[in-house]
Amino acid sequence: MSGSSVSGSDEIRAVQYLRAAAAILVVFIHTGVYTEQFYWPTPRAFGAAGVDLFFVISGFIMMVVTAQRPTGPRAFLARRLIRVAPLYWLFTLAILAVCLIWPAAMLHNLVTFDHVALSLLFIPHFNPLEDNYTPFFKLGWTLNYEIYFYFVFAALLPLPSIRLRLAILAGLFSLATGFYLVFLPTNPLLHIYCNPIVLEFVIGAAVGYLFTRGTIAKISRPVACALIGGGAFSLVALFDSDDFARVQTAGLASAALMLGLLATEARGALARSPLLMLLGDASYSIYLAHPIVLTLARVGTRALHLPVERPLIGMAAVVTTLALSIAAGVAVHLLVEKPMLALLRRRLLQRAKTAEPAATAAPSLDFIATRLARRAGAAALLICALGVAAIAFAERGLAAEPKRAARLVHEEDFARAGALDQNFWSYEIGFIRNHEAQYYRPENVFVADGALALEGRAEGVLNAQYDGASKDWTRSTLTSDYTSGSIVSRFSMRYGAVEVIARTPKGAGTWPAIWMLGGDDGPPYREIDIVEAVGKHPNIVFTSAHAGPTLDELTNWSAETNVPTLSSQWHVYRLDWSAETIAVSIDGRQVLAVAPRGPDDPLRMPMRIRINLALGGSWGGPIDRNALPARFEIRSIRVYSNEI
Repeated sequence: MSGSSVSGSDEIRAVQYLRAAAAILVVFIHTGVYTEQFYWPTPRAFGAAGVDLFFVISGFIMMVVTAQRPTGPRAFLARRLIRVAPLYWLFTLAILAVCLIWPAAMLHNLVTFDHVALSLLFIPHFNPLEDNYTPFFKLGWTLNYEIYFYFVFAALLPLPSIRLRLAILAGLFSLATGFYLVFLPTNPLLHIYCNPIVLEFVIGAAVGYLFTRGTIAKISRPVACALIGGGAFSLVALFDSDDFARVQTAGLASAALMLGLLATEARGALARSPLLMLLGDASYSIYLAHPIVLTLARVGTRALHLPVERPLIGMAAVVTTLALSIAAGVAVHLLVEKPMLALLRRRLLQRAKTAEPAATAAPSLDFIATRLARRAGAAALLICALGVAAIAFAERGLAAEPKRAARLVHEEDFARAGALDQNFWSYEIGFIRNHEAQYYRPENVFVADGALALEGRAEGVLNAQYDGASKDWTRSTLTSDYTSGSIVSRFSMRYGAVEVIARTPKGAGTWPAIWMLGGDDGPPYREIDIVEAVGKHPNIVFTSAHAGPTLDELTNWSAETNVPTLSSQWHVYRLDWSAETIAVSIDGRQVLAVAPRGPDDPLRMPMRIRINLALGGSWGGPIDRNALPARFEIRSIRVYSNEI
C-alpha cells in the first residue's frame, strides 16, 4: 500500500501497474465479502493476493528509494508515517462516525475506546467480535504489518551497505517466521510480527536489491514473459490463504510478476498507460475507500430489493461496484490525499529538501486522463452521497409503511407467575451446540425473587445420551462439570414482536442469549439474535441476524451496543418483525435494522424463540468458576404475532 514514487523524478511503470492491479484485486475479493449475495460465477478468493502484491511492492520501494536517495531513520519514518497514517485515520474516524450514527450499515464493528485507540496507533490486538486480530477499520490489519516493517527497516538504515541491510532483514524475519511456525503464538504482537507474511517484504526488498544492481535489466525477453505468465497463473490459480503457503504462492508469484515487468520495461517494451499510472498513484486511496462504497452497495441493493443473487444482475452489480469503488478511490486521491500530503510535507518535513525538480510539461494524454479522472471522481463522490440519501429515504419510507396490527398471544410476568408456562415452553436437555461446556437441565430453570432464572452452576453431571462409539461430541462426551438452563417456544412464529425484560449475569465464560432460530422445516438457515452478552466482554450487547441456504453460506448483519448497566439493571429487549423489516431495540433505541428481500427470503420464514444461558463454548471462552452460580434473569416475556 506504499504510495511513494520509487526514485526522484523517474517513474517505474511496472511498479505503478502492479500497484493498480493489487488495489483492483483487493476490491474484487471484497465484492464477495462486503456484498455477500452479489452473484459471480467464479471464485474470488485469489483477490486476497492483492495484499501480498502490495507487501512485495512495499519491500521493493523501500529498498530502491533508500538506495538511490539515502536518508536517516527519523526522516524515513516521518515520511512513511505522513504517507500512511493521516488518510487511514481519516477513514477510521469516518467509519466510527457511521457506526455511531447508523450502526445497521456496518458489519461487525466493535466500538470500544481501547479497540479504536489501539487501531489508530497501529498496535496489534485481539478483536473479540471477529475472534481475530483485525483493527477497528478491518483493512488496517495490513497497515499493522507495514508500520512494523517500516520501523525494522528504519533501524537498519545506519548500515552503509544495502546488501547487509537485506541480509539482516532476511535473517530477522526468517527467525521470526520459524518461531511462529513452531509455537503458533496467540499473543497479538507475536502473532503479527512473527507471521510468515512478513517474508513478503523481504522478497520485495530482494527484488529491489537486484534492481539497484542492474541485474534485472539482463533478464531475457523469453524469461521475462515466462515470469509474467507464471506469476499471473500462480497468483490466480494457486493462491492459498494459509499463513506460510500464501508466501510460497502469492508472495513468490508477485515477485515473478515484478521481475518480468521490470525486465520488460528495461528493454523499452512496456508501454506507458496514463490510466494505469493514475490508478497506481491512487491505489492507497482505492484500498481505503472501497469498503464504504461496497457497504453502500450492499445496503442500497437490500433497501431497493434488487435480486443481486441472480446471475446477470449480480454480475452487473459486481462490475458496477468495482468501477464505482475505483472511481471513488481516484476521487479521494485527487481531492483529499494529494492536497493533504502536500500540506503535511510542507509543514512537517522542513528539514528535508522540499524543492523538488520542476516538473516537465505533462503529455496531453496525462492532462486529459487527469481531467477525466477528476470529473469521474467528483461524479463518484456525488453518486455515493446521493446513494446515502436515497437509502436513508428508502429506509424511512419502509419504516413509515403501515404494519399489520399484531395481537398479544403470550405473556408471562414472573412477579406474579410462580413457574414457567410449560404449555408455551419446552426445555433443552443435554449438550446442544457450539461445543459449550454446560449440560442443559430443566431443574436449572425456575422462578425466584420475582424473575425467571436460568442458572449456570459448577457441578458435575453424567450425559444421559452418552454413546462412546458416537462421533457426535454431544453424545460421545461422558460428563460435564457445568449445568445450565435453556427454553424453546413450542410454537414457531412469523412476524409480530418479542419483548423481554432481562438482566444478564457477570463473569467470564457466561453467554446468555435471547434469539430466534428456524429450521424445523429444514433449510434455509435463519437466525435472529436479539441479545447475546459474552461475559469476557462486559457491558456489550451483540445483536445480529444470519440467513442463507446453509450454515456455511450465510449473509450476516451485526451490531454491538455498549450498555454500562447490563448486569446491574433491568433492560427491555425487543424484536419487531414484519415482512418489510426486522428491527431490534434496547430500551426503546433501535440498534439493528434488516430489510428482508423477496418472498423467499429466509428471514420471512417461521422461527422459534429461544432463551438460554450457555457457559464456555466457541465464543464464551474460558469459564470463571468463581463467578458461578450465575443467573440470567427474566422479569417478563411478551409475544405479539399474526402467525403463531
